[in-house]
Amino acid sequence: MLKTYCARAFKNTLLIILLLSIFGQLSAQNPISNVDTIAGEFVKAIRKDKSEKITVETNKWYYAAGEDLWLKAWVTNKVSNKFYAHSQNLYVDIVDDRDSTVTQLLLNIPSEHTEGFIRLSDSLPEGHYWLRAFTSNMLKKDINAIFIKPLYIVNAKYPSKLNLEKQAVLNQPTPKADTIVSFYPEGGTVVTGVNMVFGIKAVNELGKPVSVKGYITDNTDSTAITWFNTQANSGLGKTSFFVGANKVYKAHVQLGSKILYYTIPMSDQEGTQLSIEKETPLNLKVVIAQGDALYKKGVNTYIIGLSKDSICFAGVGKDMFELNITKSDFPAGEAKLLLVNDHRKILSERSIYIPNSNLKVLTDKTEYNAREKVTMNIYVGDSVFHPMFSALSIAVTDDSIVKEPIYQDGPTVILSDTNAALNDLIMLTTKPKYAGMYIHEINNQFLDADNQKKDEIEFETIEGTVLNRKNVPVVSRVVTLYTNSKISLFDTDTTNAQGKFSFKIPLHYDTIPFTIQLTNSRGNLVNEKIIIDIRSPFPKLSTPIQLKQRLTVQQAELVTKYRNIKLDSVIVRNGKEWLKDVVVTASIKAKSYNTSKRVSNFSQIMTGEKLQSMVGSNASNAMLMIPGLHLRGGFITLGGVRSFGISAKDEPLLIVDGMMVAGGNAPTGFDEDPSIFQMSPSPVLAELSNIPTDIIDFIEVLKGPEAAFYGTRSSNGVIIVNTHRTSNFRTRLENYGTIQYNSKSYHLAPDFIAPDYENLIFKSTVLNDNRPTIYWNGHLYTNKNGKATVSFYTADRKTSYTVKITGVTVTGEIIDKQIKVKRN
Repeated sequence: MLKTYCARAFKNTLLIILLLSIFGQLSAQNPISNVDTIAGEFVKAIRKDKSEKITVETNKWYYAAGEDLWLKAWVTNKVSNKFYAHSQNLYVDIVDDRDSTVTQLLLNIPSEHTEGFIRLSDSLPEGHYWLRAFTSNMLKKDINAIFIKPLYIVNAKYPSKLNLEKQAVLNQPTPKADTIVSFYPEGGTVVTGVNMVFGIKAVNELGKPVSVKGYITDNTDSTAITWFNTQANSGLGKTSFFVGANKVYKAHVQLGSKILYYTIPMSDQEGTQLSIEKETPLNLKVVIAQGDALYKKGVNTYIIGLSKDSICFAGVGKDMFELNITKSDFPAGEAKLLLVNDHRKILSERSIYIPNSNLKVLTDKTEYNAREKVTMNIYVGDSVFHPMFSALSIAVTDDSIVKEPIYQDGPTVILSDTNAALNDLIMLTTKPKYAGMYIHEINNQFLDADNQKKDEIEFETIEGTVLNRKNVPVVSRVVTLYTNSKISLFDTDTTNAQGKFSFKIPLHYDTIPFTIQLTNSRGNLVNEKIIIDIRSPFPKLSTPIQLKQRLTVQQAELVTKYRNIKLDSVIVRNGKEWLKDVVVTASIKAKSYNTSKRVSNFSQIMTGEKLQSMVGSNASNAMLMIPGLHLRGGFITLGGVRSFGISAKDEPLLIVDGMMVAGGNAPTGFDEDPSIFQMSPSPVLAELSNIPTDIIDFIEVLKGPEAAFYGTRSSNGVIIVNTHRTSNFRTRLENYGTIQYNSKSYHLAPDFIAPDYENLIFKSTVLNDNRPTIYWNGHLYTNKNGKATVSFYTADRKTSYTVKITGVTVTGEIIDKQIKVKRN
């Protein structure tokens, strides 16, 4: 664990403290006690931060409508980056350009089942979509902290005009791109009497790197003191000069024919600076310098080496001093060196990066033939190769189909395990997080964090109300809840004075059908109204517009090519049994709706496309265009009716997105005149009129034996409305006497299905295997030895595969590595 690892390194630093004391560089105070106390106070303060960070990895970033999207989410503490279960529920959804929900997943964080599977509807219009992941605590604290990933979905049936041609994208207006140049003094403070190093960062308004050059002058002379420039691919650079007392320094930045002027921050004669004088692959030479006013004043300062939320190094010295820090004392990743005084003020801060060389991936061969097994061994260790337990995801994709994002305005600058110079420039230009603050101020920021309450809906509760025919609550009715699907449950409750009842059900995954039945105290069935209150588990939010990234020119070209690729004969099989062949194509489909949702091949269908073509029509009016549906006495019926008086009990059952919402043998057994029902509007038509036609995928009408699947309520037939959204359509569900409620709880992703070509019969099949995603595993863990092994089979294309391994170790180290596998 990181705490143990850094504690071991921290003990080693005590020797440094003792040596400094022996050579007379420390005061008579107990330096070990001081540095231990200060380090402990600081760690205790930052660990009060309960902020969450979410990272989500998907198998790709663009898809064809009808494809499968696989994802893995990690919820970690923002400071420690370790697995964090402060919230119970992780909300994942996909929204379109209008922020309308396309699909939703609810994931359980404490169980660590945070991988997901989404089958994209083949009727989704082409365009920009965004995958969002968030917790309730994030929304309360900072909505800008939620995770957003841009996706693009192509659909040749409904292509986006924006991306039909390159010119269409090039004609888009380009934001004004003025250059912004920032100067970062090493350690965070400009100190008088010191040769200061400044990091320089030049970007345009889009945040993309810019190459600039310039020079520094002071207020006493117009002659250049030093020159500088930034790199074209990173926009980063650095310069150094001696800072004199009472001088004002100005940067002159040449940008074409223009010169921009920037004033360097004023120097501090009482300032103290921590800087890195020299860096080798194994060590850092750290120098502590003081301003003229503090020179040889006998002031103690303390160095704290911080990795995430743990102390990995500590040292103490008097006035100006230097010492060497061993890099192996730190785990891989970003870290900070902090300089603190006796008043617990953080005087200086320097970010550093320890290369991440702790992931090793080996394949059993260098090249593979078609449908050949690939075995891959993975090892994860710390910076000195001690085994690390890790949670990983692995995606293997076809390079001829799936491309990495390309940025039109220059690359995104990221840390590299092979470019130490670039890493140092990135760290040098990192804005200080703690410099200038007192430890008690950091502590006070999070005083209320320990008392934060979880604001989440209890998903294991079913609540409802029982009403009589006059809509008056009924007391002392016995409500029975039971199911034998996936879990066995039998429970009863009695309605209170408000007719309310409630059931607590066990934690479960996916959908479970529960039956709720109503009886009196003598055990006789009663035909009174049961209303189930359906609470949407998902908080409502509008995506911050600044988080919605869109396609660049080069990305638009990639997805346009993807639209034109015919991804045929995608073989899907589980174990030794063939499942049905799935064909995902980017060409025009024969059907304009999601055929996988159709119940019967012999049913009547009205597509959403046809509905929307009927100008001025709503869903209720369109029903009469379907053969067999009639309007009689204000009620809709399917086929002939054997009674003279038409009422709501003669209407077909209406199901919206899998939920029974109206119709299907409305109340019976009352001594009322049927005319009471005839005077009421049709419940089915009323519900249909409330559904916007633009969200309807298709409407299916079943009758006779086809409708029998839906039980006794389907004796008058069934009308099924399928929409493009998958969230709960209604806020309540009601029926008389008995009701079936399909409870939706936590999502449980299925196993990734891929061909097993070990069976020679399957290996010799003539079906083409041109899968874009060759393999996916979102629930991969290393063992106690830091090892994991995966295997998969190659497809038919002669290409190379990108293997992307992403994850986090138990100590909070980020894993992000890619390797290539060649397919001959």
